[in-house]
Amino acid sequence: HSMEECEALCTRMAIMVNGRFRCLGSVQHLKSRFGDGYTIILRRHCSALDVSPVEEFMTSTFPGCILKEKHHSMLQYQIPASCCSLAKIFSALTNNKEKLKIEDYSVSQTTLDQVFVNFAKDQNEEEYLKDVVMHGSQYKETVKRIRTFLADDNVRESSV
Repeated sequence: HSMEECEALCTRMAIMVNGRFRCLGSVQHLKSRFGDGYTIILRRHCSALDVSPVEEFMTSTFPGCILKEKHHSMLQYQIPASCCSLAKIFSALTNNKEKLKIEDYSVSQTTLDQVFVNFAKDQNEEEYLKDVVMHGSQYKETVKRIRTFLADDNVRESSV
């Protein structure tokens, strides 16, 4: 399902990983508890080619921030919610906007998609195999097919 649809239509959500409920709550609760904090997107004036002053400012002002993307005049950072308040983020960016040649910026909370991806990262074969042992022979044939598939060089993804 589209996470945007879920946000618009649902008052409570549950996320399952490996067939087990991992969380249940309102969309805001899931974002606050299991999200990665805030996403900051900075767009600089095209004339400002050197992004190192912005990178230095972000790492010194917001400890723990991570540069996620960097394209021409756009920088995207992830900042843990525990790092600082929204007020500090807006204050620091507004006070240094001209100095850093920032044309505009946006600050947003972790998306529901990001929360879902964080849970999906926890999904692994080991937990699935524990379920197989606990639930008996009904999974043995499925595991055999999965292992055969994973071992078949003809179906592996190509790598660079």
